[in-house]
Amino acid sequence: MDSPTKLKAPKPKIDLRYADLVFIGCYFVSGMLDSSAYSAWTCFVSMQTGNTVFLGLGASNQPVDKPFGWLKSLISIFSFIIGSFIFAKVTQGRNLERLTLSVSFAVQALCIIVAAVLLETRVVSSAHEVNPSTKTLLLPLVPLFLLAFQAGGQMAASRGCGFNELPTTVLTSVYYDISSDPKLTATPSKNLKRNRRMGAVVAFLVGAIVGGWCYKGSGSLAPALWTSAGLKTAAAVAWSFWRLETPGALV
Repeated sequence: MDSPTKLKAPKPKIDLRYADLVFIGCYFVSGMLDSSAYSAWTCFVSMQTGNTVFLGLGASNQPVDKPFGWLKSLISIFSFIIGSFIFAKVTQGRNLERLTLSVSFAVQALCIIVAAVLLETRVVSSAHEVNPSTKTLLLPLVPLFLLAFQAGGQMAASRGCGFNELPTTVLTSVYYDISSDPKLTATPSKNLKRNRRMGAVVAFLVGAIVGGWCYKGSGSLAPALWTSAGLKTAAAVAWSFWRLETPGALV
């Protein structure tokens, strides 16, 4: 007789309580990276709506003092799409496992670290202007590619955990959802999604302020990158020891 087929036990999932705080923290990282990146490169690494506008302006050769700014925006958009696709596909079906989230955030941290090293070692200048006539056209775009790539992974993790109200990279839809929320004035315990959205707005704004001051004080993206890498590394470690879901528990 054939032996009965053994069913593999599903791997335990994380307890989603307080997991939203990690993704609100990701908003802080996005704000810090975007404000620093804009100061240095006049493009964003997370907010692709803004980059799409810059790409459109490139069709009319604007802004005139940065004729190839559209190329940086295009690279950022392309990298974000690639990152979103890869992270979403690789983590599909395992979104709520400790290992998946830990590795995802570790890869995100690694991308930021590599970008920071390239800037710290002056392999790439923080304020390099893209010029197709130079032999180093692609090299300055590597940090930009890495930062936008990891932003896609960040958003994939948030969506994979079911926090659709925390996309971690944009605020336009968040502003609308807050404004149109029929339970906008409910007590904090009665409207967790509103609480998360408001936390995201505050975190992004604070991150943008911190990133702006970091760049103004140092003239470099590096401080914001090292801070972001540290936060992503801390998140990766935290996911490794995150509390597991208890059957029947309320989230």
